Amino acid sequence: MNVRFSLAWILAALLPAVLLAACPPAGAEDEKRTPEELVAKHLASLGSEEARAAVKTRALAGAASFLIRLGGNGEGSGAANILSDRRRTRIGLRFREVDYPGEQAAFDGKSVTVGFVRPGQRSALSQFIFLHDVILREGLLGGVLTARWALLDVEGRKPKLSSSGLKKVEGRSLYELSYRNRKGATDLQISLYFEAETCRHVLTEYRLVVPSGMPEAPGRTGPRHGYHTVTESFDDFRVVDGLMLPHSYKLVYTVDLPNATYLAQWTISEIKIVHNAPMQDAFFLVQ
Repeated sequence: MNVRFSLAWILAALLPAVLLAACPPAGAEDEKRTPEELVAKHLASLGSEEARAAVKTRALAGAASFLIRLGGNGEGSGAANILSDRRRTRIGLRFREVDYPGEQAAFDGKSVTVGFVRPGQRSALSQFIFLHDVILREGLLGGVLTARWALLDVEGRKPKLSSSGLKKVEGRSLYELSYRNRKGATDLQISLYFEAETCRHVLTEYRLVVPSGMPEAPGRTGPRHGYHTVTESFDDFRVVDGLMLPHSYKLVYTVDLPNATYLAQWTISEIKIVHNAPMQDAFFLVQ
């Protein structure tokens, strides 16, 4: 079943002024900020407790594009939808290309399902999400754009969090918070990054290390480690219903293996958001 979502859902959102708590200026003491302190500051940067609690569902629509840089070729544009409530998430990207109709991934509260680009064949990105479904189960994929954002329910999820202090990432000073889910093992290294000035969540990195093999013969260097890396970045923050939410999203998937390379990116722009629209169970199952 191919569920389509009407842009008519997304109406002009009210933009009330909101007083947001920002992180204090970065200093030596910030290097020692605890995970609990960082999460609390981040939640305050989103908006008041009342504004956060008022959101039961979130529907997002925007313009989508993709570009394959390595390991293939292709680019195109289309439409994006992200639907979520406090238990479930659906992320959909639809493109006009016959060979690549898009990406569909959903979590219905129990299971993760993903789409196929053709019968029996998943895209590289969908395969990664399917094999490492913790990123959807935990409410990580999509960040604060979903009503299931993992850090909204740390008490319920009980992840293992560790703070690494301030890190330089692409020239910016960002707080790094490592995230490991409580239930089930995962080989993914999950790192969340927050602006030093505002504590807004601006970047997530999921990194899978593929161990190298043994050297072919004594004295020879063995194959190097390989990596699968997915990064999400968030920008263009604006107030919607008392919450400071990003209106620009980019996902980059990189495969760097001795025998394979792949680099592709997806973007969502022109984002419009509406809260508390009714949602059907069928939205959260990809068939």
